[in-house]
Amino acid sequence: MTLQEDLEKVLDILNRLKGEEGVIIVEGQKDIESLVNLGIKNRIINVSQRNIFDVIDGIKEKEVIVLTDFDKNGSSLFKKYVKELNSSGKKAITLYYKELKKYLKKYIVGIEQIYPFLQKRDLIEDNSEYDW
Repeated sequence: MTLQEDLEKVLDILNRLKGEEGVIIVEGQKDIESLVNLGIKNRIINVSQRNIFDVIDGIKEKEVIVLTDFDKNGSSLFKKYVKELNSSGKKAITLYYKELKKYLKKYIVGIEQIYPFLQKRDLIEDNSEYDW
């Protein structure tokens, strides 16, 4: 696939993600900022430096979208969260992670990089109005 085809797929994935109601878990604050700038309005939880069981116990929603980074650490964290979420009776939604990784891994490795990556290519509006 070409860069343009990959970007079209990513925009489609992000538009579908905007329609989801589940809570999203990410690795860090910059990941939250990127998703918010992309127009994602879901509740987003930063799991960095937090105990996995405390995070899961604090989630009341039944569906949890796992969006960790695409690097080795992110993939490991992804597997741990999916396993523990499913064991706790929650539904771990993995589709978005798998699809975004498929189309973005050759360009970027982190969720925090999605917004600037798309914004530099004039594919999305500048929504970085939030003062973090």
